[in-house]
Formats: sequence, C-alpha cells, structure tokens
Amino acid sequence: MTVITEKVATMESRGSTPTVRLAMREVREAAYRALMARGASNAEAQAAARQVLFAEVHFGTGLATLGLWLREASWALGALAYTRSTTPDGQSFAVDSGSVCDALVHGVLLVDVASTGVGSEVLCNGVEHDSHLLDEALLNAAASSGFTVVHRSAGDANRTTFATPTGDLGTGFSTAGQAAPHNDLLAGHGSRFYTAETAPEGTFIVSTPEERDRKRADTAHAGIIVDAETWAEVRTVAAGYLVADA
Repeated sequence: MTVITEKVATMESRGSTPTVRLAMREVREAAYRALMARGASNAEAQAAARQVLFAEVHFGTGLATLGLWLREASWALGALAYTRSTTPDGQSFAVDSGSVCDALVHGVLLVDVASTGVGSEVLCNGVEHDSHLLDEALLNAAASSGFTVVHRSAGDANRTTFATPTGDLGTGFSTAGQAAPHNDLLAGHGSRFYTAETAPEGTFIVSTPEERDRKRADTAHAGIIVDAETWAEVRTVAAGYLVADA
C-alpha cells in the first residue's frame, strides 16, 4: 500500500470524528517506535507492536489502548516479584499482589511462563480482556506449546479468553465450577493464565485462523481506518525515537 501523507489521508464528514486510513505496516512501525521511545528493548517493542497490530486489525482496539498506555504508563515498571509453588496440577507462579502486571509490558512473559506445561499457571493482578492485547500472545503460546492456553479473570462473570493449538481464539465467559485450574483465584489476584488439555466450557465467540487470515488480507487491501487524534498522539511519541542515518 502506498504511504499517504496525513493531510491527504485525513477523512471527515459533517458531524463526524476525523479519521485516517493507514497501512498495517504504518501501525506496527509507529507502535514499535513509540514503545522504544518509552523504554522498551528492541525485542520487547517488536512483540508489543505485534500485539497492538493484531488488536487493531481484528478488534479495532490496538491504537486506542496504546494511546491510553502512552499517556499513563511507561516500560520501566520493574521486575515482578512472585512465589513459585508446586500444586497437584503443576507449577504455580503467584505474582506479588503489589506488583502491577501490564498487558503490553508483561503479557508475553505471563503467557509464556503459564504455557510451560499442562497444569502450569500464573496468578497476577487483574489484566483486562477488552483491549485484546493478549490475544496474539495466547495464540503464539498455544501454537508453540501444543496445548490450550487460557486467561481467566476473577469474579462471578468468569471473563475468559483462550487459544488452542489449532489456532481457534475464544472470547467470552467460562462456566463456573470447573476443575482446577479453572477454580476460584486466590485473594489478591484478579487474573489466572494457565495451560490445559482442552478449552474451558462456557459461552464464547470463537474465531478461526481462516477467518483471521481473510480479515488480514482484506485489511492489507483496504487499509485500517483509525481516529486521527489517536494516530497523531502515537506518532508524536514515536517521533521521540530517533534512528541514526545509515
């Protein structure tokens, strides 16, 4: 897709919010540069930029969530303190309740540790589902581990996102009362990441790899329409990451 200047790409109708049409590459590169400017390493920024792009392409939430993160957070959150224990189901890593887990900063790490084997789990403070920033990490972990990887939130709603090794991605609500590690979270922990043989039971909207491939192909052709103010905000931060001339 030809890169269009912001002036040409800006679209606005009477009474509407200004928007811009972007190529997927532009979204990924701007996210990468903005995250580098805020202290991420090269590998961390690349992984988080892919999270942002996935969420933007499939749910329209990536850039808006990144913009909010850039206003309120930074990469320098420090190491996560945790307690490791062995349960009848496997290894459990309970992050200290005073440590803040962030979907962009810690998401890939939390999911990778939880996917080391069936029964493995990571408990941490509540990490939200609605941004869909963890979806790409869940899919990658399921594909590499060969097992279903799940993120479930505490509370009666049982908000849950899962990914299977065959590439299905489910978002919705799991049924209460299932066997560990589906059971209730410990006090002070709002999210559980764990690996299982099968997907949890419940009510889910499930997308397949084929559906997401079609969506990505359509987006590559038509571009991504995003809020112009949010895009300007991300670009402003991204401009703080300077690359020396070759």
